[in-house]
Amino acid sequence: MTSILGDISPEQFLKEYWQKRPLLIRGAFSSAQVSGEDALISAEELAGYSLEDEIESRLMEKNGDSWQLEHGPIDESKYVELGDENWTLLVQSLDYFHPPLCDLIKACSFIPRWRLDDVMVSFATNGGGVGPHLDKYDVFLIQGDGQRRWRVGHKDQATVIFCPHPQIAQIEPFDADMDVIVNPGDLLYIPPNTPHWGESIGDSTCYSVGFRAPSIGGIVQKLLQLPQTDLDRLWSDEDRLTRQSANGELTPDMSLWAEQQLKQLWTSDDYLMAFGKEVTELKYPEMLEVPSDDELKDWIDLALQEGVKAEPLARMTYFAKNDELWLFINGEWQVMHTSLKPIVEQLNLTFACSADELNALDDQVAHIFLSFAVALGALKPASFDI
Repeated sequence: MTSILGDISPEQFLKEYWQKRPLLIRGAFSSAQVSGEDALISAEELAGYSLEDEIESRLMEKNGDSWQLEHGPIDESKYVELGDENWTLLVQSLDYFHPPLCDLIKACSFIPRWRLDDVMVSFATNGGGVGPHLDKYDVFLIQGDGQRRWRVGHKDQATVIFCPHPQIAQIEPFDADMDVIVNPGDLLYIPPNTPHWGESIGDSTCYSVGFRAPSIGGIVQKLLQLPQTDLDRLWSDEDRLTRQSANGELTPDMSLWAEQQLKQLWTSDDYLMAFGKEVTELKYPEMLEVPSDDELKDWIDLALQEGVKAEPLARMTYFAKNDELWLFINGEWQVMHTSLKPIVEQLNLTFACSADELNALDDQVAHIFLSFAVALGALKPASFDI
């Protein structure tokens, strides 16, 4: 599904806008899908999620130049005390807990699923918002109920950072290139490090689909977790010490030794493995439904009879390496046959695969793939609910 880009093709969007400049698309979603009685989520449901311990939420209030921030779980009585203006509730990673929001993920299938972070939903009263700020990630801001005014600058625009509250990072008001009022179904794309400032006009809801980029720190952590990583190698003096060494000087060959040892720790295959594991790791893997050991065979048999659905929350990617397919699902990996490549690609794009397509594979290849993907909650038989 690529209609949310309007008249812009995915290729044009990725070339001209993605991580480059903001874009407003009017009517990217139907207003009935994201607002009104049949909206993906109601304000009452959103408030209910903010009461839960395991769900990350924030309540931000503005009073003049003063800002207050409260982290969830929010006490239900708090909502009775709030006024009708200048506050915002933000609830993170709701795609894990509220299945209808996965429709937004499916609509963004022109972006690799391993780049997806989560879906955040915010409800704001008149004048509410989080203030002018920068984000480090790409985000699609989809207007739900009501309206919001958005002022947007350009990527890497010079800004002045300040903190009106110890846990709130904002920027000084900036010169906006775009000043718009968005309506239900409108989509605003914001690249990383682009100043933006949204203020609610009356009560309103906004869906934020955020996209993460892997960090070097995360990849290094995955490298350190590899079983073959040997961090116990010790420095050997090897005739490097002299009487002069007692003066305490560290010589360049000492740092060179450490550099050489680190280069020998990991192969290029290790880096591939660490990258794949990092970009497919889930924030809440326990939220995916998985079969018990006794159920797994029955689920696989059903999948071969009726096809499969892909879980939108799951992350599935691969490296094509020589005659192998290194398949990564939800932070785990397994070497597969290259004949699976079209199947994996189709599942990432359409979230479905027919029984005929699965049965066209070699029996052993199909069973190994399904055993891996179904056991991790990435695939379910087509008749199952997702």
